[in-house]
Amino acid sequence: MLPRPIHLQNEMTQSFALHELRWSAAIEGGIAEIDAQHRRLFEIFNAAVRAQAAGVGRVEIQTLLADLLDYTQGHFRNEADLMRRWPIDAAHKSMHLAAHERFATFLSKALALHAEQPADVALDLLAYLAQWLLHHVAVVDLQLAREVRALEAASNDSVIAVRSIDETQLRVADTLGQLLDSLVQRTFDLLHQREQLSNLQKLYRALLHSGDVLIQSRSEQEMLDSLCSKIVHETPFHAAWIGRPRADAELFEVLAMFGEGTRQVDEARPRLTSEYRSSMTVRAWTGQQLLYSNDTLADPILAHWHDGLARHRWLSALAAPIMRGGTIWAVLTLASPQRGTFDEQTVEVCSRIATHLGRGLDEFDLKANIQSLRNAQALLARTDPLTGLPNRLALDEYLDAAIRRAQRTRRALAVGLIDLDDFKAVNDSRGHDAGDAVLREFVQRVRDAIRAGDFFARLGGDEFVMVFEAVEDGTLIESSLPRLHAAVQTPYALPKGDAVGVGMSLGLAVHPRDGLTSRDLLRHADAAMYQAKLRRKGSPEWFRFASTTR
Repeated sequence: MLPRPIHLQNEMTQSFALHELRWSAAIEGGIAEIDAQHRRLFEIFNAAVRAQAAGVGRVEIQTLLADLLDYTQGHFRNEADLMRRWPIDAAHKSMHLAAHERFATFLSKALALHAEQPADVALDLLAYLAQWLLHHVAVVDLQLAREVRALEAASNDSVIAVRSIDETQLRVADTLGQLLDSLVQRTFDLLHQREQLSNLQKLYRALLHSGDVLIQSRSEQEMLDSLCSKIVHETPFHAAWIGRPRADAELFEVLAMFGEGTRQVDEARPRLTSEYRSSMTVRAWTGQQLLYSNDTLADPILAHWHDGLARHRWLSALAAPIMRGGTIWAVLTLASPQRGTFDEQTVEVCSRIATHLGRGLDEFDLKANIQSLRNAQALLARTDPLTGLPNRLALDEYLDAAIRRAQRTRRALAVGLIDLDDFKAVNDSRGHDAGDAVLREFVQRVRDAIRAGDFFARLGGDEFVMVFEAVEDGTLIESSLPRLHAAVQTPYALPKGDAVGVGMSLGLAVHPRDGLTSRDLLRHADAAMYQAKLRRKGSPEWFRFASTTR
């Protein structure tokens, strides 16, 4: 079951109804420069309120955050200068500067999150920060202004009555400030939790989709490419690559790669050498274990790669071994532009993706083996076991396809049926081993004599069929027959050292002249072959065309 999403932006907006504020003399501190800066804060806050109501986009929010950053830098610097020039109460000064430091930290986090969060969430976060500053202005800064005015009055020996510091009010202000700090920190925590859950949901979807990839891929390469693409498109990772050492070298070869910054893989390709032993990919391969780093730039083991990792924003990285057939086959490496990407659940999902890929490859191998066995069985079913030639089943399939090709190309096709003469006498007098040897030798001689593209099959016994494609007429075939006849007529050596001679009779039928179907062509070729065999008695003619017998 996938984790249930947290709709943080809805929860925040429902509990945070903002309204524009008007400047009031009640919060004037009496220090012109500070009051002017406070007025500027009101303007920024009211702009955020209007932006929240209008639902502005990321660019406008970036401008507001930049304005807030510019404001706080100038304002905090001026207040720090006041506290250096005047002997402000030590407790107040410490509390005040600590508050500045906390807010600077919050603002840095907000700027970092701005690029990663939806616009409405970033806007709500901006409103929280502006509210924090308003509290700081209304209470803490006002107290600072009163102290400074009192010190100015004392230094001028003025009779102007100025309220002295109210320690109780200062403590209350500090307590409220800490509560606001907790609220803002909780907001960041919720955002982080939301991001983690969102990333985990994306990873689970990628895990489910990886199953689809493994099932639907038609090839190993398609499987690897699709998986890398899915991981980058649907997870917090912006780069993924799969590699393994070459069989003949220490250099890793890239089997699949997708995403940002993958160029550094080519620039510094991992190797199984001492120079590259700190590479996470190499360590995952040699140790056959999953490794990850949540801050690659702070990881001393990866110091050699820091420049490239920083340049391509591979701030978190993971390398997981891919097992195939029970042994390590490759390494899946993932990179994220964010630090702290890999919590326990994320690592678990990444490990499962690598495991699924390994199982998918095993399944692919199993299917390939099954298909290979099927092909082998199909080949056996279509192969003559003695000679290795195609048999009658293979002939029927081939001849039907050859006729269709001839019809498309409008070129003639010839079918030749061969019967060996005097072969039965060899079998009867010399035994079946001798007969088998003659048949195997005969097949080899015919293969050497005909064209490479001509089809040659055994029907059974001493009957064979040849199919000649892409011929113009019988003349071309007839001109090549003497070479075939000479090769066959040469005596055949037997296993015991002696030799025998056999002849052959050949009948030829031409498509479309002698028939349009394989059955007709074979029938007419068979009739022509018997005519040739009959005419051989007292005649040197050993072949006939079907057209001459009708």
